[in-house]
Amino acid sequence: MKKWLLEHFLPMWAKETVMRDNRRLVRQNRALEHKNAQLRCYIRGLHVGLGRSRRQTGGNHETN
Repeated sequence: MKKWLLEHFLPMWAKETVMRDNRRLVRQNRALEHKNAQLRCYIRGLHVGLGRSRRQTGGNHETN
């Protein structure tokens, strides 16, 4: 529906601008999704690592 409105009611220069900006935003969104996936993997790794260190130390992290 939006594409139809863009194609039929916007002047050519506006249509090109909207389409160019849309492509840029799609690329930016994909890059952010990729970065988000990487960070989630990093967080999962930290959880696994911290869980192992707690099991190895018996869960006591006090240092005196």
